[in-house]
Amino acid sequence: MIDPNNRPGGDTLILTAKSADKVQFFDAGTLALTSEIAMPGSTHEMVRAGDGATVYASVYGGGIFGKNKDPDRRIAVIDLATKSLTRTIDVGGNVAPHSVMMDEGGMLWATAELTNAVLAIEPGNDEIERIDIGGAPHWIAISHATGKLFASFKTREAVAVVDLESRKPIDLITIPHGAEGIAVSPDGWALYVCSHQKGEVHAFDTRTHALHHTAAIEGAPGEANQLRRVRVTPDGRYLCVSSHVDNYAAVYDALTLKQIAGFPTPKAPMGFGFAADGTHAYLCCHDAAVTLEFVIASGRVTRQFSTAPGCEFIISY
Repeated sequence: MIDPNNRPGGDTLILTAKSADKVQFFDAGTLALTSEIAMPGSTHEMVRAGDGATVYASVYGGGIFGKNKDPDRRIAVIDLATKSLTRTIDVGGNVAPHSVMMDEGGMLWATAELTNAVLAIEPGNDEIERIDIGGAPHWIAISHATGKLFASFKTREAVAVVDLESRKPIDLITIPHGAEGIAVSPDGWALYVCSHQKGEVHAFDTRTHALHHTAAIEGAPGEANQLRRVRVTPDGRYLCVSSHVDNYAAVYDALTLKQIAGFPTPKAPMGFGFAADGTHAYLCCHDAAVTLEFVIASGRVTRQFSTAPGCEFIISY
């Protein structure tokens, strides 16, 4: 089974350009812009549905975490065959949906940070269930192997754990220096969390929630509060981490958390995506309106291309 949250790549790229209220499409071979969609608001994160034909994208609104003066309430539904916005899902309130993930049953999950909750959304009929998790989540990750959702609290030193079947919170995992970026390995057995206030990444067992490893981000150890994002390659071999303020990206062996590469980036690196060849990755540099292509094993930047302002999240398909 393909994990919809960690799908292999393809010959087309789709990315969010949130400051321009756009979603853009690029040819992965030439890196040429091929199409774009005018979005109904500032669109941040995306996930590709299990059938591969649809992308769900969060319309977050006009602000940033903790300062969202004009929060939105929609999830956009994008058809990949026609490269068009087909409809939006109203999540029932101005909750600033941000992170989106799919579970193996086809349920869409989203954060609702302004109501301290995560949302379970049935795409077939738009039925929504709100699960209170006791804090404002910014990002989520799902382990299919253990049937759990993990939600990071930017303003707390904790990650909430939700049982997908019962849809109830079951644990809190302590994260030193605050929880930020979060990811689960494609096999579902490892949880990775970046700290918000220190250049560190942690690895946990998704079954027991025990801490296995902590590694420094060599090259970006600063203690400035910042977005740090983490993604696992679809083959599960590597871990990619970006540090938004330090303008730096790092690559780790996912099993040992040994840092094997690191490189400076244009301003404000954010989301990663992975190429079809399994050896290259993409990194959106938000403030520079540039996306990098790099060799995962070495961190060597091979190409880059310009985007509309505010590129944040990218998927190769």
